[in-house]
Amino acid sequence: MINRRQFLYLASASAINLLTINGLPLTKHGTASSESKEFNPDLELSLTATPSRVQIFPGEPTTVWTYKGEVTKGEPISLANLDQSYLGPIIRVRKNQKIRIHFKNNLPDRSIIHWHGLHVPAAMDGHPRYVIPTGATYTYEFEVLNRAGTYWYHPHPHGRTGHQVYGGLAGLILVADDEEDTLGLPEGDLDIPLVIQDRLFANNNQLMG
Repeated sequence: MINRRQFLYLASASAINLLTINGLPLTKHGTASSESKEFNPDLELSLTATPSRVQIFPGEPTTVWTYKGEVTKGEPISLANLDQSYLGPIIRVRKNQKIRIHFKNNLPDRSIIHWHGLHVPAAMDGHPRYVIPTGATYTYEFEVLNRAGTYWYHPHPHGRTGHQVYGGLAGLILVADDEEDTLGLPEGDLDIPLVIQDRLFANNNQLMG
């Protein structure tokens, strides 16, 4: 049995513990968004999730949600925005590179990014508990540990992942390494990333489902 004072003390201690996850301080929105001074990235990007309208069919443009990206440090060729697609930019990295990505949510919905297939720390994996509201930002920092391969990124808010991906939020991450360099695979114009998707459209060219 504990008395009222002991109960309040334990409850306060538990609340303080919930303010940190994996040692990262959380904001009032439950997000860790500050940069680490000890982390020196080889590549730094900004990714913004935002509503947009694209011309897929003749007539009225289709309303979609998309990622817009920019390189703020590192090789510009590390990120390719796709002018003729609503999908997010292709991110090209190499194994052992250190990456910092500033994600900003300009959607009318909570969101977060999951790096599908990449081996990253738990706080950088886009778990639903790290979702951020409209107008907020989340900073990812991680080292690329995966071998060469095709990976992808997408939102991961609880109960909203499918809806947001269907709306257009997805992009490729292409990882290269020394092993792949020795294989003599096609490159340049012969290296064509391919994404196959299934969508239904209404008579006014808007997404259904």
